[in-house]
Formats: sequence, C-alpha cells, structure tokens
Amino acid sequence: MKNILCKDKFAYLLTDRNLRRYFSNVDIAEGVLIIAKSQTYFTDARYFCAAKDKLKKVNVECRLYRGIDSVFDFLSDLGIENIYVDYRTTTVKEYEEYKSKGVKVFDCADELERLMSVKDEFEIESIKKACKITQTAYHEAIRTVKKGMTERELKETLDKLSLEYGADEIAFETIVAFGANSAVPHHETGETVLEDNMPILVDMGCKINGYCSDLTRTAFFGEPDEEFTKVYDAVLNANLIAEKNISVGMSLINADKIARDYLTKAGYGEYFTHSLGHGVGLEIHEFPTLSPKGNGEIKENMIFTVEPGVYLDYKFGIRIEDTVLINGGKVERLFSDEKKLIIL
Repeated sequence: MKNILCKDKFAYLLTDRNLRRYFSNVDIAEGVLIIAKSQTYFTDARYFCAAKDKLKKVNVECRLYRGIDSVFDFLSDLGIENIYVDYRTTTVKEYEEYKSKGVKVFDCADELERLMSVKDEFEIESIKKACKITQTAYHEAIRTVKKGMTERELKETLDKLSLEYGADEIAFETIVAFGANSAVPHHETGETVLEDNMPILVDMGCKINGYCSDLTRTAFFGEPDEEFTKVYDAVLNANLIAEKNISVGMSLINADKIARDYLTKAGYGEYFTHSLGHGVGLEIHEFPTLSPKGNGEIKENMIFTVEPGVYLDYKFGIRIEDTVLINGGKVERLFSDEKKLIIL
C-alpha cells in the first residue's frame, strides 16, 4: 500500500479507479478513497463485502458508501477543511458539489502524475512481465501472416495469443494497419486485406496486475522498395540513438530532441508528427511526455516509451516503439527482440 503525506485538516479524495488502485493496492470497480492520516475506502453495497475482505489484507478501513454525504460526514468528523482532488478526473459537477459541502478544493493532478511516474519494484516487475508476453505474442502472430487476411484477423490473433500467454487483459485497442493505413498513427483496425508489397504496422500491449506494456513494430509483406527501406533505417537509427543517449537528469524536451534532430537531418523531421514517448504504468499514457513541449526531466525508475515514427500520407508509415526503464541512470529496454526489418 502506498501513501502520501497529508497536512493537518487536509485530505485527498480520489475517485478514479487507477488512482484508487495505485494507493490501496486493491482494484474495486466503484468507490471513493480518502487519504488523510490513514486510508479509508468507501464503496457501495454491490462491492462492499468483497472489498472489505480485500482491504483488510492491506489494513485499509472499508466503509459503506451511501451517497457523497456519507463521505463528507466522515471528513467532517475528522476535522477536514480542505480536500485535494485530481482535476483530470473530476467533473465540474463534482467540483461544485464538493465546494457546496463547505470545504476548500485544491488540484493535486501534477503531484500525483509525478509521484506515479517513478516506479517501485512491484510495478517494474509487472511491466516487465507484460512486455515479455507482448513480445512473444507479436513474434508468434507475425509468423501467421498470409496474403488475403484482414487487419482485424491479425488483431484477433495478437489479442488471443497475449491472453493465452498469461496477460490479465489487453492494455488498449490493438492497432493493425496494412499498406497506406500505416501512415495514420492511430489507425482504426478494419477489414483492409493484406496484399503483396504492403507494410504491416502493429501497436499492441497487455496488462499484468493492472500495469501496461506498449510495443510497436513495422514489418513488410513482399519486397520493400528503396524508399521504404531508407525510411525504416532512419526510424530505427532514431530509436537506437535515443535509447543510447537518454539519461537521468535530461529534460524531457532534450530527450525528444535526440530522435527529432536525427530524423530532421535525415530529411524526415516534418513527418515525425507526435512526441517521442509517454509514461507507461496503470495507464497506457502517463507522465512523463517526451516532446518539444515536455515539462520535467528523466528520473531513475521511470518507465516510458521510445517511439519515433515517420508517416508519408497515402503511402506508408513506420513506427518502432519500445517500453523502456531508466535503470542505473540509463535506458534499459524491456523488450529483447531485434528491431531490424522483418520481411515476410
């Protein structure tokens, strides 16, 4: 169980499922977690008995939720006059309701983002296991590729294998993009049929203990032409150079700049249309964001992606993405596969 320092007469009121899970180490579908000098979990009658048993194991008090007044009666009994909430997950209606209870409301979103960005041993091991499953599923699935199959068929194979190899669930909607569809970074997987001489872009991940993995690979079905091979080499080199040079203390802007400068010199800078990477944890997109507008610096035990890409509209797109850990001040890849172009 994680905790957070709380000033006198202050409490954190957390409703987001992943935030509740992060601090209590217990996953409950609905509830409100109060963190003051200790943790107290409110959940309704649908979950109460099971939640009480789970929370007992981590020494968190469980109370029956009878509407928001039951939470604020409890806070009043504690003498709480101020609450921290996460503005990212709090609606305007909720904010106004909280204020109507006679407390002052403060945002703790940035504080929580930065706290969650540095992973502990359990989080690191969970993400490593998720990465291993994802890598294994990808390389097995890619061997099943054949002419005439659809994007959706490959997606279903990827998801099925991830679950068979032990994933708790899929981390996000798997992306499979054939041909020119690969030029759309977040293409919606559909019924496009694989034909000769098409790129295959796959973006996938799974969860272990709630923690995500994230991998993108680009393969080619048929014979790639000189332009495709040249772009692939540029993206791969940008990926490798970034992973070699990103280190503790580096600004998020400069981390992004390593890959962006390389692709710019190679003539593809304008086609790299997204950030170099994002944090990975209970959410698939977390702090830090490695981008030209990134705010913050690289810290030990952060986990994030390194994913340069080049997208040529109506032709093809190439993205190579690793989930990485900052270990001993430097990048440690959480995948072990080679990233050279696979030609099928």
